[in-house]
Amino acid sequence: MPHYEYECRKCGRKFSVTMSIGDHDKKKVQCPKCKSESVKQLIEPFFVTTSKKS
Repeated sequence: MPHYEYECRKCGRKFSVTMSIGDHDKKKVQCPKCKSESVKQLIEPFFVTTSKKS
């Protein structure tokens, strides 16, 4: 399941949320510290791991 990185615009805390792609489009994200819904999604680098060897 994908991890999404966010930063709260109110308190500045950075946090990650694990949710399905469908939930990402529908669900309101809250800051775990101050409970504000004023958050912005951060664009973070990611790595893909596969079971096949190249």
